[in-house]
Amino acid sequence: MITPPTVQLLKHPGPVAPTRRDVMVGKNQKTYRITLRRGASLYDSVVSAMSVTGARVAALNIECAIFSHLRYFLIATSDEVEQVAHYTTPLDFDEPATLVSAGATVGTTDQGKFAIHCHGVTVTGSGRLVGGHFLTEHCILAEDGVAYLHTMDYMNLVIGMDPEIGTLVFQPSYREALI
Repeated sequence: MITPPTVQLLKHPGPVAPTRRDVMVGKNQKTYRITLRRGASLYDSVVSAMSVTGARVAALNIECAIFSHLRYFLIATSDEVEQVAHYTTPLDFDEPATLVSAGATVGTTDQGKFAIHCHGVTVTGSGRLVGGHFLTEHCILAEDGVAYLHTMDYMNLVIGMDPEIGTLVFQPSYREALI
């Protein structure tokens, strides 16, 4: 007996882009090991490092972090909202939480301010898993942590409206690759 799939197939409301994903080899990429500072927000720690490197775009791997406070969204679907998926109201968590896994993309707003799109999972001392889309300005580090910035100087990532999904997301544009 074959069971039907349980994963709901989602169809976005807008026109499908002819190219959804580009793959481009980056030239002169650099990787930096950075410290996420105790008492600072995740956002402030990353932006400080980005400013020192001079980079405007990066992939971020957070390797080690313990948070004293987390603010995050979960993803929800609803027939009452045009977008297929949308964020819940922010959820706050005020118990120490140790990072299990997290990754982020760093780009800018259309006004040039840094923006970080970060998803992660943490675990509490009691074993409760907490995570989703981190609101990095409100994720406070309880101890120094470690992350790796992988700069991508060959591209720009600026938040803009995506016509297919009907929401603001990073929109890539490419500069001439450095030799």
